[in-house]
Amino acid sequence: MADQKQVFQNIKMIVKPFLNLMVSIEKKGLQHIPDSGGTILVGNHRSDMDPFIVASVVPRYISWIAAEYTQRIPIFKNLIRETGVIPMDISGNVSVSSIKKLMSVLRSGEILGIFPEGHDYMVQNDFSAPMVSFHSGFAIFAYRARVPVVPFSIIPIEEEIEAMPVPQQLRQLMGLPEEVSAIPQRANYKKVKVVFGPGLQPEEFKEMKEKEALQHIQQKIRNSMLSIQMQEGLLTANEDLLQTTS
Repeated sequence: MADQKQVFQNIKMIVKPFLNLMVSIEKKGLQHIPDSGGTILVGNHRSDMDPFIVASVVPRYISWIAAEYTQRIPIFKNLIRETGVIPMDISGNVSVSSIKKLMSVLRSGEILGIFPEGHDYMVQNDFSAPMVSFHSGFAIFAYRARVPVVPFSIIPIEEEIEAMPVPQQLRQLMGLPEEVSAIPQRANYKKVKVVFGPGLQPEEFKEMKEKEALQHIQQKIRNSMLSIQMQEGLLTANEDLLQTTS
C-alpha cells in the first residue's frame, strides 16, 4: 500500500495543476476529515470527473472503490492497479478478495472513498434530478471496521452537459455493461464546489445490532448529504422531502 500511496500522490501532483486549469474547484468543510485513521468518504456521483475532483482537494491518500468493469477501460487499467483502487462487482456479489482489500485500507488507517449511488445516477442521465437510491455497502464497511463516515456533496456551479467522448460501439467492444455503454451524455464541470459535512462517529452505532446500525448509518449519511445540497442550492425543499421519505 505504501507504493500505491506514493504513486497516487505523484499522479496527483502532476494532474492537479492541469485539472485546476480546466475546472475552478472550491472546497468547504475539509476540517471534518480526520488527519489520520481509517475513514470512509461518501459522496454523490454525477460525473466521471468526481474522484479526480475530490482527490484534488483532500490532502490525504484515498483508496477508491470502483465498478469492476472500469478495469476493462485501457486508460484506467494500470491507474487502478497502481493507485490502490478496489474493483467491486456491480451485481452485488462482492468477492472475499475485495472485502479483504477494503478492510485492510481502513485498518491501516487510510481513507476509503465510495460513491453509494454507483453508476445509477449517470445511467439515469438526468443531471437536474436529485440523488438516486444508495447501495448499502459503505454502511456495512463502516459498521464492521468501526470507523467514522464523512459525507460530502459535489455541487456543480457551472457545467456543460456534452456527448460521451467514447462512442457507444467502442464502449460495447470494451465489454462495458449495456446500460453503461448506452449512456448518451456526461457532466463536464467548469466550476464546482466540494462540501464536506460533519462525520458520523462509530460511537453512534457501535452498540447497535447490525441491521439497525446499517439503517442508521445509511439514513444519517444520506440526510447529511441532502442537507448540504439544500444549503448549497442544489436541491429544493420538495426534492429533499421526496428523497427523505422514499
